[in-house]
Amino acid sequence: MRNRKLRTLPFALVGAMLWPGPASAQYWADAGQPLDQWAAYICYNDTVHDWLLVGGESYLRWDSLHQYKPLFRYDGLKWDTLGLFGNVVRTAVVYRDTLIVGGGFEWMHEDTLVRIAAYANGAWHPYGDLGPGPVRKLRVVDGELYAMGVFRYADGQFCEGAAKRVGGHWEPLPDWPLMQYGPPYMSDITRFQGRLVVSGNFTTLSPSFRDMMQYDGSAWIPVCDGCVSGGFDSAGDLAVYKDNLYMGGAIHFSSTTLGQGVIRWDGQQWYGLSVEAGGLQVYNYSDFYTPVVHMLGVYEGRLLIAGEMKYVNHLPTPGIASWDGTDFCTLGGADDDLVGVRSFAFYHDSLYMSTGPGFLGRGLVRYLSTDFTHECSTLGWQELTGSGTALQAHWSPTQGLALLGLPDGPHELRVFDAQGRLVLHRQARSVAGGTGTIPFDPPGSALYLAVVDGRQAGRFVITH
Repeated sequence: MRNRKLRTLPFALVGAMLWPGPASAQYWADAGQPLDQWAAYICYNDTVHDWLLVGGESYLRWDSLHQYKPLFRYDGLKWDTLGLFGNVVRTAVVYRDTLIVGGGFEWMHEDTLVRIAAYANGAWHPYGDLGPGPVRKLRVVDGELYAMGVFRYADGQFCEGAAKRVGGHWEPLPDWPLMQYGPPYMSDITRFQGRLVVSGNFTTLSPSFRDMMQYDGSAWIPVCDGCVSGGFDSAGDLAVYKDNLYMGGAIHFSSTTLGQGVIRWDGQQWYGLSVEAGGLQVYNYSDFYTPVVHMLGVYEGRLLIAGEMKYVNHLPTPGIASWDGTDFCTLGGADDDLVGVRSFAFYHDSLYMSTGPGFLGRGLVRYLSTDFTHECSTLGWQELTGSGTALQAHWSPTQGLALLGLPDGPHELRVFDAQGRLVLHRQARSVAGGTGTIPFDPPGSALYLAVVDGRQAGRFVITH
C-alpha cells in the first residue's frame, strides 16, 4: 500500500447567485460550491488548515470504471477537491492538530483507507480499520477521540458501533453491552455531569434498554429508556447547553409525550421544548410528519437546531432554528423549496449549511445575516386564538382553573409547567364560552400553559 500526494481538481469560485424569491434573497446566497450536493452529510470548519469542508452524495467520474465521492474544500477564495473517496465521507474532526475523516469508504484510488483516514503532509493516510458498516460520527471528548457508527469491529476487536482511539489503535469502550438485532446504529457521544453518554438506534441485550445510555464507571445504564420507542425513532445528535443535555433525532409525540425532534435532560428528568401541535414541525399545525433533527450546535450563547422541519412554534424557519433555554427563534429567509438541513458550520464568521438541491439550486448555502432571532416565540410557546376570541386561563386557590373564550362543547385540556412537563390532562366541557371550574392545585408557585385541543394556548401564574 502506498500513500500518494493528492491529485486535486481546482474550480473557479462560482459567484454568489441570489435566489429570486424576496424572503430568501435577503438572507441566503449560493455558497459557490462547484457541484450539486443533494445530500451533503458534512459541513465542517477545519481550524488547523482554515478550510471549509463539504462532503456528500455528489460524485465525479475519474475513469470509466469508478465513481468517486469528492470531499470539497474552500479556502476563502476558491473551491477544489481534497480527495476523491470510494464512498461517502460522513464526518470530520480535528484531533491533536490532525484532520480525521470517517464514512463508508474503503479506498481512495489505489490506496486502502477503511472508513477512517488522517490528512498529513499533503496526503491521506490510513487511520485504522473499522467495519463492516460506516463511521457516522467522530467526536473529541475531553481530549480523547471516539468513533461512532454501524461497524462491528475496530482494528480486529469486537466493538459494536463505538470505539476509542488509544495510542496508535482503536479499542472498544469499556464494559460495552451486547446488542440485540444485529449491529447498532450509534449516532453520537459526549460527556455530561462526568459520565459518557451515547445515542443511537439500538437495543441492548441484557438488561434491555434503548437508544441512549450512560457509563457510571462500571456499567452502562439507561439515560433515555422509554422516552423514544425504537424502530423508526432514534436518538441522534447530542449537545450540552446551559447545564442540560440536549438530544435531537427522530422523535415524535406519538412515541413520547416529552417533545418532538429534540428533548433535554437535566440529569434527573427529561423535558420537552414545546407542547403538542407546537415546537418543530414539517407542516404547520400538524404533528403527523416527524421532524428529524440532524445536528445541534452552540453558537454565541444560543443552541442551533437543524434538520427536516419548516416551522417552529408555527413560525416559518429555513430548516434551522435557535433556542436560548426558554425561547425558540427563527432565522430569516424561510422558503418552501428548502428540503432540510443535514449539517452546518461557521467559517470566517458566516453560517454555512447543507440543504437539498431545491433551495438556491445548490446543496450548500451561506447565511447573509448575523440575526439568529429573526422571530421568536416566548417560553417556547406561541399564544394562539380560536374562533376570533383569545383563550383566557384564570386560576384561584378557591376556584381552581377556569378557561374562557372556547367554543361550546367538549375539549381536551393539557396543562404544562414552564419546563414543558405535563401536569394535568383531562376532558373539559365549555358552556356559554367557559368551562366553569376545573380542579387544579399544583404544589408550588409557577408559570403554567393551558393547551386546549392541541391548538390554543393561554398562560397563567399560580401564586401560593
